[in-house]
Amino acid sequence: MRTLLNAVALSSLSFAQVVEVPVMAPVSQWEPPAAKLAVSLAESTAAAPKNLLTVGERSEWRETGRYTDSVAFARALEKASPWVRTISFGKSPQGRDLIATIVSKDRAFTPEAARKTGKLIVLLESCIHPGEVDGKEAGEMLLRDVAVTKRYAAWLDQVILINIPIFNVDGHEIWSGYNRINQQGPNAMGFRATAQRLNLNRDFLKADAPEMQAWLRFFNAWLPDFFIDNHVTDGADFQYDVSIDTPMNQDIWENLARWTRERYLPALQDAMTTDGHVMGPYGGFRQRGRPESGFQTLGVTPRYSNGYLAAQNRPSLLVETHSLKTFKTRSWGHYNIMKRSIEILVRDPKTLWEAVREADRAVAALAGAGTAVHLDGDSSDETKPFTFRALRAEGRPSTLAGGPVLVYQKETLDIPTKIFDRMKTTLAATVPKGYYVPAEWSEVIERLALHGVRTERTTREVRGEFATYRLTEPKWSTTPFEGRLTVDFRVTPVKEKRVIPAGSVYVPMNQRAARVALNLLEPAAPDSLVRWGFLNSIFEQKEYFSDYVFEPIAQEMARRHPELLAEFNARVKADVRFAGNPRARLQWWYERSPYLEPDKNAYPIVRVE
Repeated sequence: MRTLLNAVALSSLSFAQVVEVPVMAPVSQWEPPAAKLAVSLAESTAAAPKNLLTVGERSEWRETGRYTDSVAFARALEKASPWVRTISFGKSPQGRDLIATIVSKDRAFTPEAARKTGKLIVLLESCIHPGEVDGKEAGEMLLRDVAVTKRYAAWLDQVILINIPIFNVDGHEIWSGYNRINQQGPNAMGFRATAQRLNLNRDFLKADAPEMQAWLRFFNAWLPDFFIDNHVTDGADFQYDVSIDTPMNQDIWENLARWTRERYLPALQDAMTTDGHVMGPYGGFRQRGRPESGFQTLGVTPRYSNGYLAAQNRPSLLVETHSLKTFKTRSWGHYNIMKRSIEILVRDPKTLWEAVREADRAVAALAGAGTAVHLDGDSSDETKPFTFRALRAEGRPSTLAGGPVLVYQKETLDIPTKIFDRMKTTLAATVPKGYYVPAEWSEVIERLALHGVRTERTTREVRGEFATYRLTEPKWSTTPFEGRLTVDFRVTPVKEKRVIPAGSVYVPMNQRAARVALNLLEPAAPDSLVRWGFLNSIFEQKEYFSDYVFEPIAQEMARRHPELLAEFNARVKADVRFAGNPRARLQWWYERSPYLEPDKNAYPIVRVE
């Protein structure tokens, strides 16, 4: 039992008084029978030296370690094995080291040395959301079983392992037993966001957080071949103790989608089922609360880890254990899914190694070819049979909620339905030969460099007619999202004469990171830099008119251009609010006059086709 702090407003006080109310920790009504033994965890713990047990193991899965415990564990692994090196790849805003532990039988502890081995590089990551600590404990145990007890030392003949135990190190130390109300254990844990209150798993493309900027430099130096990102989800209770999401449609290059669908996922499902897990896809019903509508997986954009890895031509696995399962059960799930994934990779490392490089070459060859490339999508209408592994639930009345509240039962319920796991592309763009980014848009240029996009500085002014866009009718979000007011707009392709100043950058698209550049620079893309607010000033009008000065000019325009007058009269007739706004009526004419700033609403980045 623990206590929950509730804010209760009392009429005699001018502020909310905090009172303690005892509540029971949330508990799932059902767990896989094999979770009681969690054999893989028990065997790992039994084989480990006493000084290399994690805090989870030592506390019998009641506690998890602090940041300093993970650093100490990583240093202890270094001392225990010559195959281990722990490095700092950056600093958090509060000054903590971002650590990664590299395990290599060849002692290939730099990106250059690792590439020379020709081995697969596999990156494991946990605690991007620091309350979701289970992958951290499991990852530390797994590295110990490779490098110290050597139960899986043979893997290192084929792979180099890198483990980031805690990505969000500052959030990890915002420590409380109340950070995740829906989660069963441990007794205390970190907070979801960073010290700057940013969610790192929305930041992969815009890269505002210093932690993400450090991660991107690290990632683009190492360019791992496979990535596992460990999370814990919450929401409806069900039988699944592990759910997964992995790009396997148009969001990743076709040969890697094929490898994922045909070679990786079937083998992983079989192995996890053999271990006693109930593993399923991460997603939800197409219509909320209606299983008969079908289950659909969630396509993601590059703001998320798995969407970003797809844009980088790298397959990945997003792991979501369930918050209502016990801390031990969740850690068991993370341990086994990482173990089984690596086993699949080392059985046939050459196939994945070659597929990744084939994808890099194919994406580089898109430049100027006129091929439409996926930028956004939705689930298609293609389905296949699927059984959703549910728990029976019933609504019970609540006087506080003012209506029924779901209560889950121990009774399992297997619901026959269908799954929508294929994608239709809703937005695509052709890959130009390159882009010019004018020198003054330095923040855009800095983001390209962070993402490993190759650019070239121009030494002279460039003039010409280019394909680009006009972005009109901007509408900003009314509340901030991840620290920014995002903007939507109408996109109109145009060809315009432009002058690109010396010192600008040219982005040649015959490169492996072309899909990252496309997502950053095509304004219609869901995570483009302009949508995130990096270029908001292009929408601002800087010069203004006085009505008495401009009205005679508008009258002359109407006399000389009857087609404009007809368009104007149609707008007046159709739009009552516009018709009754004298300033808006004159603004309409101003925007069609030569006095309007020519670069207002003009996208400053141009395509070379």
